Amino acid sequence: MASSSSSHPRNNKYDVFLSFKGEDTRDNFTSHLYSALSQKGIETFIDNDLKRGDEISQSLVDAIEASSISIIIFSESYASSSWCLDELLRILECKTNYGQIVIPVFYRVDPSHVRKQSGNFGDSFSKLEEQFPDRMQTWRIALTEAANLSGFDSHVVSKDLVGVESRIKEIEALLGTGSTDVYKLGIWGIGGIGQTTIAAAIFNKISRHFEGSYFAHNVRDADQTGRLPHLRQELLSALLGGENVKNIPNTGLNFQSKRLSRRKVLIVFDDVNHLRQIEFLIEHLDWFASGSRIIITTRDKQVLSSCWVNQIYQVKELGGVDALKLFSRFAFGRDHLEASYVEPTKEIVKYAQGVPLVLKVLGSLLFKRRKEEWESAIRKLENVPHIEIQAALKISFDGLDDHEQNIFLDIACFLKEERRDQVLSFLDACGFFAEIGLRVLIDKSLITISHSNTITMHDLLQDMGREIIRKESIHYPGQRSRLWYHKDIYEVLTKNMGTEKIEGICLDMSKVKEIYLNPNTFTKMRKLRFLKFYSSSINGENKCKISDFQGPGFAELKYLHWHGYPLKSLPSNIHLEKLVLLEMPHSNIQQLWKGVQHRGKLKQKIIGACNIFTKTPNPSFVPPLNKLVMLDLSGCKSLKSLPAEISNLESLKKLNLSGCSKLKRLPEFSSAGNIEEIWLDGTAIEELPPSIGCLSRLLNLYLSGCKRLKSLPSSICKLKSLKVLNLDGCSNIQKLPHELGNLEALNSLYAKGIATTEVPSSVVRLNNKLYELSSDRSRRGDKQMGLLLPITLSIDGLHMTDLTCLYLTDCGITELPESLGQLCSLVELDLEKNNFKSMPESIIQLSNLKYLNISYCERLQSLSKLPCNLEWLFAHQCTALESLPSSGLFSIIYESSTQHFDLSGNFKLDRKEVRGIFEDALQDIQLMAAARWKKVREEGYFLEKCGYVIFPGNEIPKCFKFQSVGSSSSITLEMPTPLPGCFSNKNRVLGFTFSAIVAFGEHRVDYCDGWFEFFCELQVKSQECQRHHVLERCDIALIRYVESDHLVLGYYLFGDEDLNGFREYNCVTEAVAVQFYFQHLASSHSLERCGVKVKKCGFHLLSAPDSAEEEQYAAPNH
Repeated sequence: MASSSSSHPRNNKYDVFLSFKGEDTRDNFTSHLYSALSQKGIETFIDNDLKRGDEISQSLVDAIEASSISIIIFSESYASSSWCLDELLRILECKTNYGQIVIPVFYRVDPSHVRKQSGNFGDSFSKLEEQFPDRMQTWRIALTEAANLSGFDSHVVSKDLVGVESRIKEIEALLGTGSTDVYKLGIWGIGGIGQTTIAAAIFNKISRHFEGSYFAHNVRDADQTGRLPHLRQELLSALLGGENVKNIPNTGLNFQSKRLSRRKVLIVFDDVNHLRQIEFLIEHLDWFASGSRIIITTRDKQVLSSCWVNQIYQVKELGGVDALKLFSRFAFGRDHLEASYVEPTKEIVKYAQGVPLVLKVLGSLLFKRRKEEWESAIRKLENVPHIEIQAALKISFDGLDDHEQNIFLDIACFLKEERRDQVLSFLDACGFFAEIGLRVLIDKSLITISHSNTITMHDLLQDMGREIIRKESIHYPGQRSRLWYHKDIYEVLTKNMGTEKIEGICLDMSKVKEIYLNPNTFTKMRKLRFLKFYSSSINGENKCKISDFQGPGFAELKYLHWHGYPLKSLPSNIHLEKLVLLEMPHSNIQQLWKGVQHRGKLKQKIIGACNIFTKTPNPSFVPPLNKLVMLDLSGCKSLKSLPAEISNLESLKKLNLSGCSKLKRLPEFSSAGNIEEIWLDGTAIEELPPSIGCLSRLLNLYLSGCKRLKSLPSSICKLKSLKVLNLDGCSNIQKLPHELGNLEALNSLYAKGIATTEVPSSVVRLNNKLYELSSDRSRRGDKQMGLLLPITLSIDGLHMTDLTCLYLTDCGITELPESLGQLCSLVELDLEKNNFKSMPESIIQLSNLKYLNISYCERLQSLSKLPCNLEWLFAHQCTALESLPSSGLFSIIYESSTQHFDLSGNFKLDRKEVRGIFEDALQDIQLMAAARWKKVREEGYFLEKCGYVIFPGNEIPKCFKFQSVGSSSSITLEMPTPLPGCFSNKNRVLGFTFSAIVAFGEHRVDYCDGWFEFFCELQVKSQECQRHHVLERCDIALIRYVESDHLVLGYYLFGDEDLNGFREYNCVTEAVAVQFYFQHLASSHSLERCGVKVKKCGFHLLSAPDSAEEEQYAAPNH
């Protein structure tokens, strides 16, 4: 094809011409590319005319011919535009006539699809056939020619961009888009978590909006290799529009500050580990013009604090779906796994725990390898971390000082999941300055503190730390500083291979055979600081046997835990002045030590379940315990008393004497004013010392099961800090202190089974303070016991707007007032075994109520209304119940993830009422599923949801097309014909409904009393005809013992994880199998002996409505 201007001399007005489909890329990739080229001073032509006809204009032809380079951005719908295709013809013509350079970029499209005009790209192209039949062949040739040129494939560039989009949105929200100030954002996380990838993605997205931008890669490495000056030159050149800045002196940048202050810039400082690096590169982060944005990525949170960033974004691990997708890209070259590699893939993804670096490294390692090689690699990872992963994670460790490194290694080897206060005590005793050391590790993302105040660490970081120790001596474990692997410890102890290099041993005895220790076993371990012999088995036993200790061992020991310690006293060579934690559960110890020991600073003494331990030593032999923080003698069933000196322990915070069943009295608490928690559950205490009122910091007092306790001292009402008072089972308490209402901090009062039925009038002063209130009225002979709350006092009189839990079991309540609805914060309400006939209509006002128990309310006749967010309803054996809410059950909840409704044993419900329950429930489920589907299409991600109702019945409804009959504790239903819908398409299959007839034996067996879990397993077949469990051990119902046949009707709505699993397995809807089975909730008793049976079952698939039906479905409106 000849151009009208082809014979004229070329005028290279432009360096680059951009050819693109505007709708696809104008506002993203193309605009970023144009911005980047312009910032580099490259004159680029971009056609911003949004109105295009069928023919390209002469001005556009001239621009193509006046360009040195043409970049063709092939997107999915590029070939749907005749305009773009004619541009392509002109570009290739200039390539032939003028030698113009042509660079194709394949933006989210496969180059082979462009070359062959196939796939979605080909579909778009074929739509031009009818309008331009005579030009199609010419365009085909041009597309094939262009696709054969060397170019760039965006899929290669962005292969690791999985799960980034949602994070970009979160970061954009933090970037202060409405702020005109210089705004600084920190991106923080462990090594390999993806800080750089995320920062690069956000940089690419927003950089075009700034006058200057620069991404400073790997600042830490540039500092270590002396490249910071070069990095600074690049930074300033980019910010000043490409200017040569080589002559800027290294002493400062102040003379450039005025120029920089006029420019709105975007800078990313990647992998910074010290403030001085940023100070060298740019000196002041606030030099720039209003609207500038600074992003700093780091592993050290303290760096961000030093830089005074406005916000910190912590990068979390990838979720399961994204982790699987990222690994599959590297391991299989596509977004989903291969069916034959399902199990090893699961193991790898579980090992990686959502860390992108690990997923990519292991995916690349296993790419195109045989399954046997995968299995071998997995076995190796269990013992030796991958060298590249180890190196990446170790960077943060290398930046620690000696004390901090020791703290990290102790946690990795011994202290993970231990309580923070205990860890602090141990590490401080070791001289490691624990408080600041732990803070440094937290800031560097090496450890975290859980909600339960325990030290936690990512498994990969733990593996990294343990690998550092392993490399201290690869072949000789006795030459390492810390031992935790049971096989290594077994070898060292049985062969007496201990050396002075060993500082700590942590052995799970359930994993080894019995070890007979030599009396001199610990003699050579002169640096031993930590010794823990424990058992992870429930019925664990001591397997480390020793007859005596010899030699000067344990001189440095600070932590000693020995489950089932075999001797009657501690070894005489333990230096108590260095011991800070002693734990001897289930041991044979009768006295702690013989004779006078070194005076020490025992901070924590933990002696649990020492059944032979009869008394504490004579005070003259007790070393000073003035630093004691926690004293735990729980389970010492022979302990009768404590020495008076206990009251002088000024540092004591926790005193645990629960289970000391012979303990009758406590010493006075004269000086132990720092105690925060006391456990006396199950003791023989007859009275509390009056001095307990001096414990101004006491938060929790547990007295449950103290059956000999007759009263509480009036001084207990002075405990202004007390939050929890547990008196459950104190069956001899005749009277509560009159001024109980003075406990101004009290938020939880438990008083089930106490002897008094009177409430002190002062309790009214607890308005708006109680969160939990528990009482019942149990019986001993003809005598009623338990705190009986006068209903006018407890509800009408107390406007407890903060009360979240109210337990009034068996309180003889005959009527519930309308004021019940005023308890607006109530989440749990237990009214079991009371005598009221109806629920007040105001209960519908309890919008926060999730749990309602009215079981065994045998006079209750109707449930007219229920709260809208109720998730658990237990109405078992309400034998007078005749009617239920007219609006149905499942319809009352839309947002909750579970719904459990137990109406078992209610035989007065007539058949019409039962049929109504069933029909309403089925309709509600279908409406809820359809409304959920509509919401899914609007919002994308969603979680699984399930629910059930159980009531008397013995027939599976006919609407369940697939049914099966059986008579055992499990039943399997094989679908003989294909089911409608598509499991691999989230817009079609929503979930399923099920029904089952369950029954129990005619004669109740005592050990089967209680609850049973009802499980479901769903199997589908893949296109490779392999069977897969897509739901495994799915707990779908909780059923208590009933004496006749009952119908369970339930549903399960798939979540994103389920539907992604269908797609990963390439599942089809043929030969689906469903299994239902029971399991005893609290034991492994034979279900056959309990008489548990599933007699029948039914299954129905829930599919999304046709598009014509969409508009009639919406979220339930209540």
